Amino acid sequence: MLVASFPTKGMTLSGFPLLLFQFYLFGVSAAYFIWFWQHGGQTLPMKTWRFKVVDVQGRSLRPARAFLRFLCALPFFGSAATGLVLLFFPARVSPAIAMWAFLPMLAGIWWSQFDPERQYLHDRLAGTRLIDTASA
Repeated sequence: MLVASFPTKGMTLSGFPLLLFQFYLFGVSAAYFIWFWQHGGQTLPMKTWRFKVVDVQGRSLRPARAFLRFLCALPFFGSAATGLVLLFFPARVSPAIAMWAFLPMLAGIWWSQFDPERQYLHDRLAGTRLIDTASA
Protein backbone atom coordinates (compact mmCIF):
# COMPACT_ATOMS: atom_id res chain seq x y z
CA MET A 1 0.00 0.00 0.00
CA LEU A 2 1.33 3.44 -0.91
CA VAL A 3 1.41 5.95 1.91
CA ALA A 4 2.94 9.44 1.93
CA SER A 5 3.61 10.92 5.33
CA PHE A 6 4.41 14.54 6.11
CA PRO A 7 6.25 14.52 9.47
CA THR A 8 6.02 18.27 10.14
CA LYS A 9 2.22 18.35 9.92
CA GLY A 10 1.44 14.78 10.95
CA MET A 11 -0.61 14.35 7.76
CA THR A 12 -0.70 11.07 5.85
CA LEU A 13 -1.97 10.53 2.35
CA SER A 14 -3.07 7.16 1.09
CA GLY A 15 -5.36 5.76 -1.54
CA PHE A 16 -6.97 8.17 -3.99
CA PRO A 17 -5.62 11.42 -2.42
CA LEU A 18 -2.07 10.07 -2.75
CA LEU A 19 -2.68 9.05 -6.36
CA LEU A 20 -4.15 12.47 -7.10
CA PHE A 21 -1.15 14.19 -5.52
CA GLN A 22 1.27 12.03 -7.55
CA PHE A 23 -0.57 12.91 -10.78
CA TYR A 24 -0.39 16.58 -9.77
CA LEU A 25 3.40 16.35 -9.26
CA PHE A 26 3.79 14.53 -12.58
CA GLY A 27 1.72 17.20 -14.36
CA VAL A 28 3.59 20.14 -12.86
CA SER A 29 6.96 18.56 -13.68
CA ALA A 30 5.89 17.71 -17.23
CA ALA A 31 4.50 21.20 -17.81
CA TYR A 32 7.72 22.84 -16.59
CA PHE A 33 10.05 20.83 -18.82
CA ILE A 34 7.81 20.73 -21.89
CA TRP A 35 7.17 24.48 -21.77
CA PHE A 36 10.84 25.41 -21.55
CA TRP A 37 12.01 22.82 -24.07
CA GLN A 38 9.48 24.19 -26.56
CA HIS A 39 10.18 27.86 -25.88
CA GLY A 40 13.89 28.28 -26.42
CA GLY A 41 14.95 24.68 -25.78
CA GLN A 42 16.41 25.48 -22.36
CA THR A 43 15.45 25.27 -18.72
CA LEU A 44 17.22 27.65 -16.36
CA PRO A 45 20.03 25.15 -15.55
CA MET A 46 20.46 24.48 -19.27
CA LYS A 47 20.98 28.22 -19.82
CA THR A 48 23.63 28.27 -17.10
CA TRP A 49 25.44 25.27 -18.59
CA ARG A 50 24.99 26.70 -22.11
CA PHE A 51 23.28 23.88 -23.91
CA LYS A 52 19.83 23.36 -25.34
CA VAL A 53 17.70 20.53 -26.59
CA VAL A 54 16.62 20.26 -30.22
CA ASP A 55 15.27 17.48 -32.42
CA VAL A 56 17.64 15.47 -34.61
CA GLN A 57 17.22 17.99 -37.46
CA GLY A 58 18.22 20.85 -35.16
CA ARG A 59 14.73 22.36 -34.86
CA SER A 60 12.85 23.38 -31.71
CA LEU A 61 10.89 20.61 -30.06
CA ARG A 62 7.22 20.16 -30.83
CA PRO A 63 4.91 19.33 -27.89
CA ALA A 64 4.76 15.59 -28.64
CA ARG A 65 8.56 15.30 -28.93
CA ALA A 66 9.09 17.28 -25.72
CA PHE A 67 6.60 15.03 -23.89
CA LEU A 68 8.31 11.92 -25.29
CA ARG A 69 11.68 13.20 -24.04
CA PHE A 70 10.17 13.83 -20.61
CA LEU A 71 8.76 10.28 -20.50
CA CYS A 72 12.05 8.76 -21.68
CA ALA A 73 14.04 10.65 -19.05
CA LEU A 74 11.75 9.67 -16.15
CA PRO A 75 13.15 6.15 -15.59
CA PHE A 76 16.70 7.50 -15.53
CA PHE A 77 16.40 10.69 -13.49
CA GLY A 78 13.11 10.11 -11.65
CA SER A 79 14.55 7.06 -9.92
CA ALA A 80 17.61 9.08 -8.84
CA ALA A 81 15.36 11.77 -7.36
CA THR A 82 13.53 9.07 -5.44
CA GLY A 83 16.84 7.65 -4.21
CA LEU A 84 17.92 11.09 -3.06
CA VAL A 85 14.74 11.57 -1.04
CA LEU A 86 15.16 8.13 0.48
CA LEU A 87 18.73 8.94 1.48
CA PHE A 88 17.54 12.05 3.33
CA PHE A 89 14.89 10.04 5.19
CA PRO A 90 16.81 6.90 6.21
CA ALA A 91 14.07 5.77 8.62
CA ARG A 92 11.94 4.91 5.58
CA VAL A 93 14.41 2.55 3.91
CA SER A 94 18.03 1.51 4.17
CA PRO A 95 20.53 3.86 2.46
CA ALA A 96 22.05 0.81 0.80
CA ILE A 97 18.71 0.04 -0.83
CA ALA A 98 18.19 3.70 -1.79
CA MET A 99 21.51 3.67 -3.64
CA TRP A 100 20.05 1.14 -6.10
CA ALA A 101 17.69 3.89 -7.28
CA PHE A 102 20.70 5.70 -8.75
CA LEU A 103 21.61 2.83 -11.10
CA PRO A 104 19.26 3.83 -13.96
CA MET A 105 20.66 7.37 -13.91
CA LEU A 106 24.22 6.05 -13.93
CA ALA A 107 23.33 3.74 -16.83
CA GLY A 108 21.99 6.69 -18.83
CA ILE A 109 25.12 8.71 -18.14
CA TRP A 110 27.35 5.73 -18.88
CA TRP A 111 25.56 5.29 -22.22
CA SER A 112 26.68 8.79 -23.26
CA GLN A 113 30.32 7.80 -22.84
CA PHE A 114 30.00 5.19 -25.60
CA ASP A 115 27.49 6.92 -27.85
CA PRO A 116 29.13 8.10 -31.11
CA GLU A 117 27.68 11.61 -30.67
CA ARG A 118 27.95 11.50 -26.85
CA GLN A 119 24.17 11.76 -26.48
CA TYR A 120 22.25 10.43 -23.50
CA LEU A 121 20.08 7.34 -23.84
CA HIS A 122 16.83 9.25 -23.26
CA ASP A 123 17.79 11.66 -26.07
CA ARG A 124 18.43 8.74 -28.41
CA LEU A 125 15.09 7.17 -27.51
CA ALA A 126 13.18 10.45 -27.91
CA GLY A 127 14.86 11.58 -31.14
CA THR A 128 16.39 14.67 -29.54
CA ARG A 129 19.90 15.89 -28.92
CA LEU A 130 21.74 18.43 -26.85
CA ILE A 131 23.73 21.17 -28.56
CA ASP A 132 26.30 23.56 -27.15
CA THR A 133 25.11 27.18 -27.26
CA ALA A 134 28.47 28.65 -26.22
CA SER A 135 30.01 27.91 -29.62
CA ALA A 136 26.90 28.86 -31.64
